[in-house]
Amino acid sequence: MLSYSIAIRTLGTAGEKYRRELESIAAQTVQPERVMVYIAEGYPRPGFTIGREEYVWVTKGMRTQRALEYNEISSDCILMLDDDVQLAPDSVEKLLRAMEENCADCVAADVFLNHKMPLRAKLYAAVTNLVFPHCSKKWAFKMHRNGSFSYNNRPVKPFYWSQTCGGPAILIKKSLVPQLDLEDEVWLDWLPFAYGDDSVESFKIYSRGFRLGVLYESGIENLDAGSASSTYRKSSERMYIRTKASFLFWWRAIYRNGKDTVGSRILSAIAFALKSIWLLVPMTLAGSPGAYLRGLGDGYKITRKADFRDLPPYIK
Repeated sequence: MLSYSIAIRTLGTAGEKYRRELESIAAQTVQPERVMVYIAEGYPRPGFTIGREEYVWVTKGMRTQRALEYNEISSDCILMLDDDVQLAPDSVEKLLRAMEENCADCVAADVFLNHKMPLRAKLYAAVTNLVFPHCSKKWAFKMHRNGSFSYNNRPVKPFYWSQTCGGPAILIKKSLVPQLDLEDEVWLDWLPFAYGDDSVESFKIYSRGFRLGVLYESGIENLDAGSASSTYRKSSERMYIRTKASFLFWWRAIYRNGKDTVGSRILSAIAFALKSIWLLVPMTLAGSPGAYLRGLGDGYKITRKADFRDLPPYIK
């Protein structure tokens, strides 16, 4: 079986949920070679230890704390974790087996369980962000020209290929990491909150031709400490931040991704325009039309700035 090490990004403030994560790592049927914890500079190391955690202080930022060279790790694979997930004893064994049996380059655990959301939550996602279910026999998640994703509403097998995925628990081959140029995506940390971080990373894996899969029923649970997102969730500007980040992701990853053509840009622009017009209705009903329109406008302004415009292509 492939070897692996664990890379956790954290602020060190997840408390008991982080402790539960470390305890679940120590209970894995297949143990990691190393457990590396990449903690933001200026934050103290948590006052407890469970096993073999090794701490490395790095520049703060959700994207920045993932966009690393991982020189400390020599394993075949890296299991990238947020600091608020809990693993079942055989979770990593299942991920490794799925990677080997399907010849995948990356396998993500489905921890958000979109397909199990109640009908009301599914309708809310559809109305407020055009996130719909699909019934594909091949795909777990699909990314669309308008920048929204869709999810498999009725998975009947544990493993599906995917175009994007959630980011709390991702097993990736170490050899793949330098081919993704993840350091080019730290622009997301220019924003007050790196909304859409998962999509920026995972869609790039798919877009560059690598084999991304999703494993259902992995036994990995999202405890959702919200240590990084708490300020965003409480902010009166969260709709503005979400809209701005979503626009920038669409522009960089879909509209002007490096492999775009005149035809693809026209189709993508039409799709995004229709989405934007539709979303103006629920945003108005929610009392946030000004923040929504300002987010679109300021997002466009960033695309005209040299530091964004000169980023290397998303797809090479």
